[in-house]
Amino acid sequence: MLFRRYLMLPVSFSVFSLFFALFSTNSYGAHEDKKYIIGYINHPRVNAFYKPLIQRAYEDIGITPIFEEVGGERGLRLLNQGMTDADVIRYDVASQQDNNILIVEPALSHGASYLLCMRKVKCDKSIIDDPNSAIAATTRFFDNMKAKPSELAANIFEFDDFHHVISLLLNGRFNYAILPSDNSEHEEFKRAGIEYVPLVEHALVHVIHKKHEHLLDKLSQAIAKQLNEARP
Repeated sequence: MLFRRYLMLPVSFSVFSLFFALFSTNSYGAHEDKKYIIGYINHPRVNAFYKPLIQRAYEDIGITPIFEEVGGERGLRLLNQGMTDADVIRYDVASQQDNNILIVEPALSHGASYLLCMRKVKCDKSIIDDPNSAIAATTRFFDNMKAKPSELAANIFEFDDFHHVISLLLNGRFNYAILPSDNSEHEEFKRAGIEYVPLVEHALVHVIHKKHEHLLDKLSQAIAKQLNEARP
């Protein structure tokens, strides 16, 4: 069984608001202890909703954060190493017993890793177990799925930028893709002619480095307040 992993240069593409797998290649310097740095994925949904919500929550507890654009895999490495202090939003699987990442409750939203299908092909969960299937996916796909490469029969091609994955899907390079979403893009999927099937559901949460564990209670209350005020 063949699994290939490639890092591709980012391709600018914004057909619709897919969530949670923008990845950037920005450089990042050493962390400054006097600054509270929050990593974020540069995506319209994050910029328009989650990032302002998190900023307001921190300001409520007396912290003025600095936001730095980070990538998917790289952003988690920076956070785990303490180079950033928090990340605006991640799947709950980002926090593990063997890393330094803590989840702040309550969840900001809920989402899933979706199988996306184009051109009227068969579209169900069996595709990921079909050795004849070629699927474009973003990095951290296997982590989000809680799966090992050897456990899936399909040929998974990993890319570092979800815009590239969307471009490959819409331009006919792939009939299938797997991308994370916060469940807010279903209408955009339909307008683009994309069928979608949820594979694994997750809570979407704000995460911090464990050195800031003392902030958990205050942050939890502040985020809960902001979520309540954001509801219509």
